[in-house]
Amino acid sequence: MIAGVVATLNATDRSVGQVLKEIAGLPHVEVGEVADPRRIPLTVEAPLPRSLEETTNAIQRCDGVAFVDVVFVHFEGEPAEHPASAPQGTDSQ
Repeated sequence: MIAGVVATLNATDRSVGQVLKEIAGLPHVEVGEVADPRRIPLTVEAPLPRSLEETTNAIQRCDGVAFVDVVFVHFEGEPAEHPASAPQGTDSQ
């Protein structure tokens, strides 16, 4: 599963570079192109939904991060396993 995430930074004694370095060091996280140093675009590639939750919580715990927004989630593999999918046997017409 791949998620697009935005980390919003708060005022802190740490530089944006220090916060980015900490976030980039987390497993499954890739830092995107930073246009606004207060809002950091991230990609999280998690093998399981629990991994995604653990990773977003780890980002939230980084000193200098005010909050984390999950912008989108792409489920790979079998969509029937995900709660957002329609129950089997339903007609979508």
